[in-house]
Amino acid sequence: MDINEIYSTIQNYLKEPPLVIWGSGATIGFGLPSMSSLKDEIAKDLPTFDKTCSDLESELGKDKYESNLPQIRKIIRNVICSADIKAKERLLKCVEDFEGIRLLTSFCYDPHPKVMNVVSTNYDRILEYVWGYYGFYYTDGFGQQELSEFDENRFQGKNIINLMKVHGSLDWFDVDHEVRKLSNDFGYDPVMIPPGKNKYRTTHNSPYRELMQKSDEAIKKASSFLVVGFGFNDEHITPLVSKKTKAGTPIVVVTMKVTSTTEQQLENAKKVIFVEADSADLNKTRIRIIENGIVISDSVEEGEFWKLNKFMDIVG
Repeated sequence: MDINEIYSTIQNYLKEPPLVIWGSGATIGFGLPSMSSLKDEIAKDLPTFDKTCSDLESELGKDKYESNLPQIRKIIRNVICSADIKAKERLLKCVEDFEGIRLLTSFCYDPHPKVMNVVSTNYDRILEYVWGYYGFYYTDGFGQQELSEFDENRFQGKNIINLMKVHGSLDWFDVDHEVRKLSNDFGYDPVMIPPGKNKYRTTHNSPYRELMQKSDEAIKKASSFLVVGFGFNDEHITPLVSKKTKAGTPIVVVTMKVTSTTEQQLENAKKVIFVEADSADLNKTRIRIIENGIVISDSVEEGEFWKLNKFMDIVG
């Protein structure tokens, strides 16, 4: 395929507004910490943590950390919150750095019925900051007001962006056994679900029970997927997406590096496009188009299309 055919194929995969799956890799470029960075911070503050572990998810899934989860939540929140605030300041000073999010949002939201569905595993508020800056109306299930409670009825089918933060958010806290949105912790405990293979033990509680249901519905109804910086390690989202793509729903994965887990989980996808940085030159992009298990195209193109800002030049 030549470059125009590649672009046309990507556009065809995403001709219906996709469900966006937004992972931690999408925000590392804005200064948010990687899983490796979080591991290092937990190791500094938690004496019992195994500093030699290679996988934070697997390590925190061990029973020995059960009693440490409140402390681990606070460590993770403090680290991410610090970076989150710096990212907001960067948005105010260099809004053009966040242009990819604005372009993606307009691309998904503009067609009738003007709805964008986003499933995110992130705690940070990068998306919310950009949407607020540009005046996009969104809901994460909470009201826009400080101290608001979760209400699943805020998710709608038109004229809105539905953000389903299935692991929680920096501004969600347990206030007298009710989850409320707060700009500061005021001494209350965060309710984020920390990394770990056992993280879904707590999802029978609100708001996570309802968020899982809403994300499941959105995935099942999706006409296509656009995956940004998500590594397919999540044991709830991944099987549902894999099942849909195996049945023929197109999927486009945009990331710095496609992980072996991602490749494995999408090996039976009928229509998949991987867009990643060239391993030899970050100024170039490797684009692979695979249909029914057959590699239709595998090429390296000039340009940083693995970055969202540049990728939107293809579809926008």
